[in-house]
Amino acid sequence: MNKYRAKAFTIFEMVITMMITAIVIGIAYTSYSIVVKSYNSFNNKNNDMAVVIDLDHLLKRDFERAETILKDTDGIALNKGSQVIKYQFKPDFITRIGVRIDTFKVQTVDVATAFESTPVNELQVTDEQNRIDELGFTLLFKNEKIPYHYSKQYSSVNLFQRNPNAVN
Repeated sequence: MNKYRAKAFTIFEMVITMMITAIVIGIAYTSYSIVVKSYNSFNNKNNDMAVVIDLDHLLKRDFERAETILKDTDGIALNKGSQVIKYQFKPDFITRIGVRIDTFKVQTVDVATAFESTPVNELQVTDEQNRIDELGFTLLFKNEKIPYHYSKQYSSVNLFQRNPNAVN
């Protein structure tokens, strides 16, 4: 017999160690997969909501700054001096055309325009007949209908320019 024995692990100890390692790796991978899917879902939902918030912000700002708002062939045109910003409403997206072009991938239905509570449904001959002060539409977001309404308060100077014979 050999007096010198080399210290080593048995095959059984190696198999047990490998099984425990495999179980730990499996649990870690499953946890990682769940975290990545949750993060992606959260990120996608926030990105979709950011599009809606950006659209709302731009429409509010453009309505406030516009001198006149006119119904256009497929949307509205907001005039501020020599600058014109157009919004085109399509069923699956809204396009904002100004200095730069923005496309908002949102679903819209029931787009309605009005001036002094009178609906402006069809495009008329003159700009004055196409003037609007209200815009409303319904946004379909995550299977929910969200109504949006924007209104413009024209200044008295603007309205007098529109009708010089008007009297207070």
